Amino acid sequence: MSAVNRLWPNRAAAGRQELSDGRGPRSWSRLAQGVLLLVTLAGTICLFSIDYEKRAKGTDFAHVYAAARLVLEGNGHQLYDFATQDQFQIRYLGRTGTYYNHPPFELLLYLPISFWSLQTAYLLWCLLNVGFLACTAIAFHKHIFNRLDWRILLPVFLLFPPVLINFQQGQDSLFLLLIMTLAVVALMQDQNFEAGCWLGCGLFKFHIILPFVLLVLWARRRGFLGGFALMSVTLLLISAGMSGWSFLTEYTLFLTKLNGLPLPGIHPPAMANLRGLITVLNVANGTWARLGLIGSASLLLFAWTAWKGKSKVADAAGLVFGNFVLAALLVSYHLSPSDVSLVLLPMALFSASLMTSTGIPMTSTGIPRPARLILFALECLILLPPLHLFLLTWHVYAYAAVPILILLAMSARNGANVSLSSAEMKP
Repeated sequence: MSAVNRLWPNRAAAGRQELSDGRGPRSWSRLAQGVLLLVTLAGTICLFSIDYEKRAKGTDFAHVYAAARLVLEGNGHQLYDFATQDQFQIRYLGRTGTYYNHPPFELLLYLPISFWSLQTAYLLWCLLNVGFLACTAIAFHKHIFNRLDWRILLPVFLLFPPVLINFQQGQDSLFLLLIMTLAVVALMQDQNFEAGCWLGCGLFKFHIILPFVLLVLWARRRGFLGGFALMSVTLLLISAGMSGWSFLTEYTLFLTKLNGLPLPGIHPPAMANLRGLITVLNVANGTWARLGLIGSASLLLFAWTAWKGKSKVADAAGLVFGNFVLAALLVSYHLSPSDVSLVLLPMALFSASLMTSTGIPMTSTGIPRPARLILFALECLILLPPLHLFLLTWHVYAYAAVPILILLAMSARNGANVSLSSAEMKP
């Protein structure tokens, strides 16, 4: 019998009765968290869905909705024809704007909700995004960062400006965040084939997924390539079924011509990656010189991250895969502000490594205290709204790449230290 039961048997019995009746402190805490969560989600959805049709111009969901209607009405073979997209945007949006520029298979997500009006479809998409974000929070709590309940993590996510931009634009970045979270969890559990399948599902943003896939292949994860290839072929067949095999050439030509249009939807100063940073710094004169510098810098960063991620020590897996995500974002040629929501994944992985110890003392043999403080400060700077609001207001969001670069450098450096320390501690 415990000391509590011996000294205060009545109190111990009352505590057991409260727990059995669901009236204990833990029960009340969960109830309060649930109420807070419901209020937060209801407020978020109402904020973004009210009068959407009046402010749809300039948002990404509108042109995706028009593209879904195009496919729904049997015109999938003309998906990458500019004139056809213009025609459907005029019919359903009353004007023309940016174009749908993702692979055909992604429209499977939007076809069910495109039966409704634009306003209703946007509301349903917001609800789906809440579901994606909730699933991500649950995965974080169960497999990555279990110090906070998912009911707390979800409102915290909604404080992150790129997440709110995703809702405002009707983007698909939160779906990609869920996919990459499930893939990284699978990789950390050595379920490599499953991880490859998940990442194949994210090919609707291949410019982000492919660099991450190459880094994982460098880590020689057996079975990973098979899962990724299987899902890639499956989605290729689905796309061909929707738009015909000619979509392979038409989509390529579409992307090459897109940048020369009046409304391409491509704004490098708004990209928090190497391309955006080099553009706003204006360190290269001429288009070809700038492209060469972007390519060289991207290759160097990619190679450096791959070299730093050579370790296969399980204790450093969180840091290594977090670095891979950051590197994929920085070297991607296109990155919307909403895509920065993917940074939540490496920050959770880094926080778990900083706040927990898996047999490695966080002293001189692990991550030193000054480095942990710098990493924590960088995460706070990136997570909290002031930095994002300032850069968005001044139309230089590309500078958000600077703290992300520093975060990658600090994590990669100290991830190697953790791997080395773990190896030294083995008998």
